[in-house]
Amino acid sequence: MIHRGSRGERGFRVLPHTADKAIEAWGRSLPDLFCAAAEGMFSQGEDLAAIPREQEWTIEVEADSGEELLHAWLSELLWVAERDEAVPCECEIRELSEGPWRLKGLARGGPPPSEARHTGAPVKAVTYHQLRIWQDEGLWQAHLVFDV
Repeated sequence: MIHRGSRGERGFRVLPHTADKAIEAWGRSLPDLFCAAAEGMFSQGEDLAAIPREQEWTIEVEADSGEELLHAWLSELLWVAERDEAVPCECEIRELSEGPWRLKGLARGGPPPSEARHTGAPVKAVTYHQLRIWQDEGLWQAHLVFDV
């Protein structure tokens, strides 16, 4: 399943996995990649089109590598979702720097409507298993596995 257009744009696809959930995300830039990964992660449990954009969160994270920064970003979004019983369904990366790796972003979303269709079990955690970021043919790409 591919979301958000062709491979030339930002997006993600769900990968087969035996026990957990996995995605491959891509974007023309690292900020696009990080947003595509967040959309891919939250789409595992909710129909993101049904989520109201009534809340806003500022997220700031730091890490020692690009992979660790992606992990920190997604983990922080999961914490916000659990704390506020909401789904961050769209994001905007305002600043992303390498060395040191830092990210400042904005997420928008809200609680899923009671009539909203759940797409599966929600993600409980981002794992480090097979986590990797690479660049190929002008696209930034990432492989992620989530614990459900």
